[in-house]
Amino acid sequence: MSRESEHPIQTAGFWIFGLISMVLAVLKWTVAPYWSWWRVMLPLLAYLGHNALYILTALICFRWLKHEEEESTTADEHARDGYNIAGLLFFFLFLDNLFRHIEGQGWGDFWPCSGRVEVVVLYAVLSLLAQLAYWSRIVSRLNQEHP
Repeated sequence: MSRESEHPIQTAGFWIFGLISMVLAVLKWTVAPYWSWWRVMLPLLAYLGHNALYILTALICFRWLKHEEEESTTADEHARDGYNIAGLLFFFLFLDNLFRHIEGQGWGDFWPCSGRVEVVVLYAVLSLLAQLAYWSRIVSRLNQEHP
């Protein structure tokens, strides 16, 4: 029995982003008490939100799968991790700008971190598009395998 089938749920990302949030919490208590708790928990919230978006777009894209009756094990072969990583980055920037907008702490001249509403919407749309590109490529390849 392979190690992969023993642990079908991979939790490494959760622990890594949780550890980063814990480091930020220690920094808040010691060096930067002016940080909000939302900002401290940003890495973990971005990871959890990205995974929720990942599952949602997977459910939407798998509706276009032609052969639902057979389970395919080749989905990992067709994965494009660049889209998934870009989706995580865009979701992180979406949350960062959302918190900057709510707290009023945007960087005025640096538009990627300005906290303006249009930047918040832009990163939300880019995150969704990256996930749709990721899953649509997997579904299209699986559909090509089973004509």
